[in-house]
Amino acid sequence: MKLRIPLFGMAILMAGTTYAAVSPQEAAELGKTLTPWGATIAGNTAGTIPAYTGGLPTSTRPAGFKPDSGHWVNPYPDDKPLFVINAKTLDQYADKLSESTKELLKRFPDTYKVTVYPSRRSANYPDWIQQNSIANATRCKTLENGLAVEGCFGGVPFPIPKTGNEVAWNAMLHNQGESLKISGQGWYVDANGSKVLTAGIDLRTDAPYYNKALDVDKFASIGLYRAQLNVYTAPARNVGEGNLLRFYINPVKSPNAVWNYAPGQRRVRRAPDAAYDFPVATSGGAMLYDEVFMFSGEQDRYDFKYLGKKEMYIPYNAYDWMQATPDDLLKPHHPNPDVIRWELHRVHVIELTLKPGARHVQPKRRLYYDEDILSTGMSDAWDASGNLTKGIYMPSYQMYDKQIPHASSMWLYDFSTGVYYHTSITGGAGNGAFVYDKMKPLQFYTPESLGRQTQR
Repeated sequence: MKLRIPLFGMAILMAGTTYAAVSPQEAAELGKTLTPWGATIAGNTAGTIPAYTGGLPTSTRPAGFKPDSGHWVNPYPDDKPLFVINAKTLDQYADKLSESTKELLKRFPDTYKVTVYPSRRSANYPDWIQQNSIANATRCKTLENGLAVEGCFGGVPFPIPKTGNEVAWNAMLHNQGESLKISGQGWYVDANGSKVLTAGIDLRTDAPYYNKALDVDKFASIGLYRAQLNVYTAPARNVGEGNLLRFYINPVKSPNAVWNYAPGQRRVRRAPDAAYDFPVATSGGAMLYDEVFMFSGEQDRYDFKYLGKKEMYIPYNAYDWMQATPDDLLKPHHPNPDVIRWELHRVHVIELTLKPGARHVQPKRRLYYDEDILSTGMSDAWDASGNLTKGIYMPSYQMYDKQIPHASSMWLYDFSTGVYYHTSITGGAGNGAFVYDKMKPLQFYTPESLGRQTQR
């Protein structure tokens, strides 16, 4: 049977609107012309984006891969670049590049480039998540003018998104594994090219939203979709600090919350400013709280507009990137482009515009989320004068043996200061991303537990 490729028009979020789930007729396309998570199965007409054929199987075992090591070896070692985009060829590909990518190519014509590889649709989700994604299509809906959701559980909440808020919720509720520990580093590189380690971190995060012991009703009674406890291991001035983050599907009724622990004070304190455009201290102030994972937290300061799908070059299958040491990766002015793999993929595009009367240092933002791995992609941001101020890149890779499409490392460039910031899971003994089969009890993610964990 010939596959039909659905056309995605624009859907504009109007003030005061609450969107319900899609119709059964639309949802019936999931698993037929669309994957269960809503990506178009067919490739593009040019043949530059392949059809989805199942992604990387769990049996994938490239040479050198060690299960449960926290690292995943590149399963495409023989892929060769198709072409390279640089400042001289920029105009030829401009319609498929973000504004930040174009600006980086112009700003650093001698050192920055975009190396494009064959597009590999490596994403692979467990059957349980696929089934829940299909069910979510007709049971999940937004509340509070898009600021909250209900009826969602265990999969992509809106596999056929109609609004910008729904696309943002898809990213925030995207599967990163039911239970995960990440040990890594954060690096600040100034305009002169000097790099400073701003954070060594042991991060434990659990996602009740993906807890197989629950169902949609039991999860609704909890409402906590992600909990995260961070303990800082470097630099020396930050050793023993920590914070706790709790995120809810209805932050209007149950506000998201952050607590910090400072060894000098020996007490845990609520951090009400740790949101929106407040700078993250462990990034050297380079990153804002709502820039974590490109966008996170509450959506109430922006109007979210869905611009539909578009073919774009994005960082993808970032296995070499994830294995690069800080010395190999962190070059003056920007990360080493030789370890960044770019591919052509279809992305969901949303535009964020500051609401009247609201405050944020970035009154306009544009985010690009991959159709297969809905938390990966890139973003642009503009300041109040309309100047491009920041670009963020969120590469992804498939944890093939765990059946998890993963994106946790990111980098951003500040065009106003020339500073860039990078997070990684490399750089030290024991660093990596570790997947667990069983969640921590929710009591682990309490202020009292934060105090105990940081004082060990």
